[in-house]
Amino acid sequence: MRAKTLFILILVFICVAFVTAFVIKHWGVNRHRKSVGTHIFSEIPWDKVYEIDIRGIEQNVTLVKSDGSWRVKEYYNYLADFSQISNLVEKLKGVSIGQTFKADKSILKRLMLLDPEDTKIKDAYKGKALILKDKNGRVIKKIIFGKAMKQQEVGIPAGQYVRFAGENTVYLIGEYITCLTQGPREWIRLEIVNIRPIDIKRIIGYKEGKERYVLEKKKGEKEFYLKKGPDEVKKKIRRIKDGINYLTIEGVVDPKKASNLDSFGISPKNYVQYELFNGMIYKVYPGKKCGKEKYYIKLEIAYKGSDKVLLEKAKTQEKLLSPWIFEVSKWRHDSFFLP
Repeated sequence: MRAKTLFILILVFICVAFVTAFVIKHWGVNRHRKSVGTHIFSEIPWDKVYEIDIRGIEQNVTLVKSDGSWRVKEYYNYLADFSQISNLVEKLKGVSIGQTFKADKSILKRLMLLDPEDTKIKDAYKGKALILKDKNGRVIKKIIFGKAMKQQEVGIPAGQYVRFAGENTVYLIGEYITCLTQGPREWIRLEIVNIRPIDIKRIIGYKEGKERYVLEKKKGEKEFYLKKGPDEVKKKIRRIKDGINYLTIEGVVDPKKASNLDSFGISPKNYVQYELFNGMIYKVYPGKKCGKEKYYIKLEIAYKGSDKVLLEKAKTQEKLLSPWIFEVSKWRHDSFFLP
C-alpha cells in the first residue's frame, strides 16, 4: 500500500472517530433533557418521599411523614391535611412541559428562579423551593418555582417557570402551583371528626362526674328525646346533636402548655359523651375559661364492642387526637352544652 493511500485512510479513520465521539458525548449530555409535552416530574420516586419542605422568602413549611401520618413541623408537629398533600402530589405528577430553554443568571433573576435559601441574593430574584427528601433526610429533588406566566387579557396565571436546583434549563409548565404560597396553618387538618346525628344512639352530659341529661333515639330515627335532665336542655337538642358533625377547629394549643388542663378550664369530670349505634364513643371536654374570645375542647375516643376493625379505628383516632387541646369557634363550643 502506498504511503499516500495509507495517509488518506488514517485521516478518514480519525475524522470518523472524532465525529463518533462528538455524537456520543452530545447524546450523553442531552439524553436526560426533557422535551416539550412530557411530564416534568415523572422520574421522581414519590413513594420514597417522607418529607416535603417548602422554602420561601417570608415563610417556610415542613411536612413530615411520621408513624404513618403527615404532620406540620412548624405547627407543633400537628396533623397535616393529607388531602392537600395528595392534591399537590397528583398535580405535580400531571404537569407537562410547554416550553424549555437555557437561561443565564440574568434571565433566572428576571423569572424569579434563584434559590430562596441563598442569603447572598436579593429577595426580588428568588422563587419558591420545593425540596423532597427520603426517610433518612437525604434530598431526592430540589425544584425552584418562579414567576407566573399570565394571560395578557385577564392576568390569570396560565403557567409557571420552573427549574431544578443546580441546572440552568428552564421549563415553562402549564400549571401555577398556588398551594406553595400557603403558610403552616393552611396545611393543618381542620376537620377532626365527622359523625352524622343519625348514627348517634345516645348523648349524655356529665357535670362533676354525674349525669346532668340523657338524650336518646332509636336507630333510623332523626329526632332525640330528653330521657333525663332539666327542660332547658330541650332548647339545645339540635345544637348538641350537631356538635361532632363536621367538627372543625380553629387551631391547636402548644403541647407544652396543653398538659395543664386547668389553665383552659377543662375538667375530666365535665364532658359530653356521644355513643354511636356501632359502639364508638366520643367524649368532648369543653373548657370553661375562654380568654380573648378563644374557646377550647379536648377529645377522647373509645369503642365498646367486638368488631376488631372499629376497635383499631378507635385506637388510631385516640392516639392521633386525644393528646391535643383544640381551639374552636364560639358556635362550636356552645354545642357541648352542660347546664
